[in-house]
Amino acid sequence: MARNGIAFFSAMLLILGMSQSGAAQVMASFENFNLRPGEYLNNASPDAGFRSGSIELPNFYDTEFNFWSGWAISADTNRTTPGFLNQYSAIAGTGALGTSTYSVGYIYDPIVVRLQPNAIGKPMIGMYVNNSTYAYLSMRDGDGFAKKFGGESGKDPDFLLLTIKKFSGGAIDDDSLNLYLADYRFPQSQKDYIISDWTYVDLTTLGEVDSLLLRMTSSDVGIFGMNTPAYVCIDQVSTDNLLSASTLDRNRFQLRVGPNPASETLYIDVPFKGVCRINTLQGVTQWTDTFIEPGQHQVAVGSWPRGMYIVTFDGGYTAKVCLE
Repeated sequence: MARNGIAFFSAMLLILGMSQSGAAQVMASFENFNLRPGEYLNNASPDAGFRSGSIELPNFYDTEFNFWSGWAISADTNRTTPGFLNQYSAIAGTGALGTSTYSVGYIYDPIVVRLQPNAIGKPMIGMYVNNSTYAYLSMRDGDGFAKKFGGESGKDPDFLLLTIKKFSGGAIDDDSLNLYLADYRFPQSQKDYIISDWTYVDLTTLGEVDSLLLRMTSSDVGIFGMNTPAYVCIDQVSTDNLLSASTLDRNRFQLRVGPNPASETLYIDVPFKGVCRINTLQGVTQWTDTFIEPGQHQVAVGSWPRGMYIVTFDGGYTAKVCLE
């Protein structure tokens, strides 16, 4: 009862925040994919990811093996079927705040939440997080690959931890946010828990963000890494789009580039005309052009060597970007 009260209070706070911030806040709710209950999308082709609000969730899909990684979009409502065949559902059975659609991330390796150009370099507000049905039932009951959390005695100090870091200015920041999706480390076993309700995560403490990096760690580890299913669900991802770079005057201008990291296309947003160059860290010019109009410009970077680059605009404005 207390958990439900906290969830309701968090929802009301978010709604009040939305009414106060007005157009500054943009919500990625994933309802734009128009999925019916039980449906999911694990293939973003021909795009490199799924876009909603001011974020992009990278997705890779292999047509030959029907394999995906990164993020999927789902409206699956299955809360009861254990195992890998039920990898697209949230244990809550719905999206956050009573919505139907949410995103499922497979985080065997760290995955990224990319900001779109209108939100890059600005604070993120928050998002809701939950366990997938697959991970929840595996931790609660155990399966052929992973142990039951707590073990047979119920006293094993097991955990599943989601760590959120920010990517800003061409580097991963040392600061991070941690959310235990399951925690059995308490001396009193009655305090042990596995999250089953959508839980709000405040992202404002991370400051200005280009993208988020999510990774998972578990107490149940084998020779190939985590045994616990490395899935997490997110929804209602809120970004702050106030003070776009295109509205700033010349003296206050900060160069905005994104997504960061980038893979195929880099967007550069400038409020006035000028010369733009992209150099390697060794000072070699990879690309240059003169922007004769303000606004957003695209640079195809898919064939470039992977690594770090320096973007310079109008002589004195610089930004770092990583190609992966």
